[in-house]
Amino acid sequence: MSVFTPLLTPLRPYAGAALVVGVSGGADSVALLRSLLLVGARPVVAHLDHQLRSESADDAGWVRVLCAELGVDCAVERAPVAQVAARRGWSTEEAARRLRYAFLARVAKQRGLNLILTAHTRRDVAETVLWQLLRGEAVLNGIAPERGALRRPWLDVTREQIEAALGVWQQPWREDESNADTRYTRNWLRAEVLPLLRSRFPGLDAGLRRLARHQAEDNAALAEVARRLTPHASRRGQPEAVLRRSVRAGLQAAGLPFHASHLDLLAAALKAGQTRHLTLPGGQEVSVVGGAFPYLRLAEPREPWPRPTFDPPADWVLRHRQDGDRLRLGGGERKLSDVLGDLKVPRAERDRLWLLARGQQVQWLGTRPPLWAPGAREQVGWAAPTGTEAAEEADEHFMHLALQQAQRAAEAGEVPVGAVIVCGGEVVASAHNRSRELGDMTRHAELDALRQAARVVGPYLSNCTLYVTLEPCPMCLGAMLESRLKRVVYGARNPRAGALGGVTDLLAQTWGPQLHVTPGVQAARSARLLRSTFAQFRSAERPAAGAGEEQS
Repeated sequence: MSVFTPLLTPLRPYAGAALVVGVSGGADSVALLRSLLLVGARPVVAHLDHQLRSESADDAGWVRVLCAELGVDCAVERAPVAQVAARRGWSTEEAARRLRYAFLARVAKQRGLNLILTAHTRRDVAETVLWQLLRGEAVLNGIAPERGALRRPWLDVTREQIEAALGVWQQPWREDESNADTRYTRNWLRAEVLPLLRSRFPGLDAGLRRLARHQAEDNAALAEVARRLTPHASRRGQPEAVLRRSVRAGLQAAGLPFHASHLDLLAAALKAGQTRHLTLPGGQEVSVVGGAFPYLRLAEPREPWPRPTFDPPADWVLRHRQDGDRLRLGGGERKLSDVLGDLKVPRAERDRLWLLARGQQVQWLGTRPPLWAPGAREQVGWAAPTGTEAAEEADEHFMHLALQQAQRAAEAGEVPVGAVIVCGGEVVASAHNRSRELGDMTRHAELDALRQAARVVGPYLSNCTLYVTLEPCPMCLGAMLESRLKRVVYGARNPRAGALGGVTDLLAQTWGPQLHVTPGVQAARSARLLRSTFAQFRSAERPAAGAGEEQS
C-alpha cells in the first residue's frame, strides 16, 4: 500500500470539486491541501491570522508563498482573538474557534462554494473525547465528521501517516510555538496527558475514536426517539437517556446555555412527574412542571392573573384566597386549595390569584381559563371569551358533558368513561361505556360516539373534536384515524391501554391525516371518578364479613 493511500482514499469523493480548505500552515492542514490537489480537487485556501503571537504574520506569509508555488487561490484575514475573547467573556480557545469557523464560512459564501474541509485527525478526536470526559459532557462524541457545509474527512488518519507523506513530498510545515503552552487545556492534554496514556495503552487514539463514533451513533438514535415524543406523550415511562435528549433539544432550540448536570436534573424530574425549578448559566429560569402530564417550561415574564371583565353581583367580593374557601364544581364542592393543586397552579402564585366569592363560596376563579361555580355565569352580564381563552373554556365545558356521561356509566356498573363529539360548536354525539350491559367489549364510549356522529355528519369527521374522559386505547384510536377525526381531547391517563402515551404513543408514527391531541383536561375529576368506581367494584366483590359462618 502506498504511503499516500490512507490520506487520499477519504478524499476521492471530492475529486473535481471546488471547495474551501482551512490551512494554518501546520503539518495536518498542509498535507490536506497537497492531498486534495492529488485527487483533482479545486481548493481555495483560507488562512486566519489570530494575532496571538508575534510570528503569526510570518505564518500567513508562508501560507501565501506555498499557495503561489502550488498555483492555489488563497484568502487571508487577521482577527484580534484576544480582544474578542475579553470583550465577549470567552476563553481564548473558544474565541479562536468561533472566529475561525466564521471566517471559513465567509470565504465560502464570497466564492460561491458550498464545501469546507478541515484537517482534523484521529489525534484531534482523542484530545476532544478526553476533554469532554474531563468536563463531564453528556455525550463523548468527539468531533463530528460533518456539520452543514463543513467536512472533516481525516478523522481516522493518524499523525504518523501524515508525517510519512510529508517526508516523501519533502514538504516543510510551520510549527506553532503556542502549541507547547500547557496553560491551554488542549495543549496540556496533547503534550503531557496523552503521551503518558499512550505509553500504557498503545491503541488509545483508535479506541477513543471508536468510542466517539459509537457515542455519536447512539446519540443520534436516542435523539431520534426523543424527537418522536409528541407533546401529549407521557414522560413518566420514558428512559432518562431519551428525556435528556428531549430536554437538550428544547434548551438548544431556545438558545439557552446549560451543563450536563442540568439535563440530568430536569430529565429525572420529568420521569418522576415532579416539579423542579433550575437557574441556568446566564440567569434564565427553567422548570419541569410535574403531575400526571409533566412537561418542560421555560420561564416567561410573570403576567398578572386576570381580573373579572364583567360587573359582579353586589354581594360578590373581589379578593385573594382565604382559609376555608370552597368551590362547587360539577363533581361536588371542594376545598379551593385542592382545586388549585389539581390545576397545577404554583404555590408561590396561589395568593396572587383573583377570585369572586360570596362569603367563602367561590363563584369565579381567575385562572386561565377561569372557573365558574354552577349557575354563577347566569348571574352576571358575562361576555363569551375569544381566542385561546375561548378554546380552553370550550374544552372545559365539553369535557364536563363527557364527565356527565361517565357518571351515567358508573351508575350503571360500567367502567366510567364518557365521550361527546362536537362539530361546529354543537354536540352531535354523546355516549358512555356499555360493554357489560351489551356483553360486547368493543362498546367503548368513543366508538359509540363515533358511530353516532357518522350518522349525523357523514363517514369523515374532519372538522370534529372528540372529548373523552379517559385516554383512548389502540382500538379506539384506530377508529378515530379511520374517521379522519380532527382532534381528540382526553382527561385521565390510561396506564393499562393508553395509545397516546399512557402505555405507548402510536401517533409517534405517521398515520396519514394528523390527529391533534390535547391531554389532561379535567384530568383530576376523571381520575377520581375512575378510582371511586373501581373501589365500589372491589367492595361489591368482597363477601360480607361473617357471611360464611351464618350460612354454616
